[in-house]
Amino acid sequence: MRIEIVGPTETEIMPFINKISNKKLSEYAMLKFYSGVYEGVEVVAVICGVCKVNAAIATQILIDKFEVTHVIVTGVAGALSKKLNIGDIVISSDIAYHDVAEGILTEYHPWMEDIYFKPDAELLRVCKNAANSLRISNECFTGRIITGEAFITHNERDGLIEKFNPLCVDMESASIAHTCYVNNIPFIVIRSISDGANENASETFEMNVERVALNSIKLVEESIKKLKMEE
Repeated sequence: MRIEIVGPTETEIMPFINKISNKKLSEYAMLKFYSGVYEGVEVVAVICGVCKVNAAIATQILIDKFEVTHVIVTGVAGALSKKLNIGDIVISSDIAYHDVAEGILTEYHPWMEDIYFKPDAELLRVCKNAANSLRISNECFTGRIITGEAFITHNERDGLIEKFNPLCVDMESASIAHTCYVNNIPFIVIRSISDGANENASETFEMNVERVALNSIKLVEESIKKLKMEE
């Protein structure tokens, strides 16, 4: 078992990278990959950069160069559900692009049955169990995550909620899920809420990202431990 951990920015993943032992740095496509061991499990972590293409590039390299067996996405997201508060965690039940026309994925490669990428059922079970072991003041939810390359404004919120019924929105997860799907690699997405995905999102994100990203990382760490126990 070799687990890939992907985070968009240093703030969203560096606290985990700092805990990797026997760390080795490799560089491909202008990206830095940190391989080593965490709690007895082989891991490779990367700061993939913001946006869909960057995330997909990093994920494909990890699959090709490091032969990872599982992919876990960590980071923050904007809330689209009223039940979410800043710092709450969302585990993906399914993931979709909100800025890609539906027929592109179903009528062309990879000829999906619908627009939703489904995480690995076993990883989902492990993550949900791990969430029950977390000692944080925030809540953990399981639900739909959508992805697009812009901060959501107040005018866009209602349309996205009506079309997708999502819990939150980010800028990378669907492209990572897409890459895993075509490579048949199990994946799961774990995001903590940094903002309300509205006209104040950028400012609120900057204010909260460092603090709330730790919640997502804590769940990633607990999930890796549980995967090791069940190996």
